[in-house]
Amino acid sequence: MKYLNYFKGRRVVITGGNGFFGTHIINHLRQIKCEILVPRTKEGIDFRKREDCFSYLNIAKPDLVINCAANQGGIGYHEGKQADLLMDNLLMGIYLMNASQQTGVKKFINIVAGCSYPGYVESSEMNEEDYWNGWVHDSIFSYGFARKASTVYGLALKRQHNFNSIHLVMANMYGPGEHFNPEQSKALAGLIRKIYEAKKKKLHFVKVWGTGKPIRDWLYVKDGAEAILRAASTYNNVDPLNIATGVGISVSELAETIKEVLGYEGKLVYDTSKPDGALHKLFGIKKMKKILNWIPPTSLRKGIKETVQWFDKNYQRAISY
Repeated sequence: MKYLNYFKGRRVVITGGNGFFGTHIINHLRQIKCEILVPRTKEGIDFRKREDCFSYLNIAKPDLVINCAANQGGIGYHEGKQADLLMDNLLMGIYLMNASQQTGVKKFINIVAGCSYPGYVESSEMNEEDYWNGWVHDSIFSYGFARKASTVYGLALKRQHNFNSIHLVMANMYGPGEHFNPEQSKALAGLIRKIYEAKKKKLHFVKVWGTGKPIRDWLYVKDGAEAILRAASTYNNVDPLNIATGVGISVSELAETIKEVLGYEGKLVYDTSKPDGALHKLFGIKKMKKILNWIPPTSLRKGIKETVQWFDKNYQRAISY
């Protein structure tokens, strides 16, 4: 793990470090000696406020900032929150990067959601050269635009101040510690909970949102954590970089896989009154493979199995998170 040598002796701030993705990054970094700093909202820090960003980073004086801070969830979470999601994520992204540049941070690693890509791309996969070729999907437009705006600000800081920020566009992530409550869970976690509970209650069917046709690229969270640390150690270009598996699976195939892993014998019923979201979100990974000399090693079935095992052991915690 030579890439981890990059972090030895450095001070690393991980905003959103108590969240799903941030905790896995921390676990990965703990394999080597570096100082990990995790700001906590319960201590009164609000990164939607410019003054909080500056005061925290002035005191912490990190070498690196890994920005996982976000207000987000699945398609259902966005309904009725569009303005709040735009404002929260826009302010956090821009103020944190601005404060990092002005307080002497050497590198800003920006975690960007894949929904910042154009939502109506006709090609079979989304490559980095497609990133600016259209509007984000309407189902998540406010969050997607806010995350895209952070990449634009990174470009502006690079051109004006030569500030080193990288922008890693992540496929949908899943794994132990994921959100399983209906309000914030994404498709994979939501399906695990529905099918798990249907089996426990001996229900004859489970409702699945939409038609089952949308294609998604699912990245195991532990692979995602490794990937962003690999990228942080080697990548120094402001242009977006996809972090994904490059393998697409439909919602119906995903649901069937989860059903098999859980051993559920009931039926899957598709509720077509619910939205599908973008029909095709598969990420090109040629650039990632070339730069990182790496591809995610965890198969979808293995990742789902490990996620199900964690969910079973941590059920009460998982559904209330």
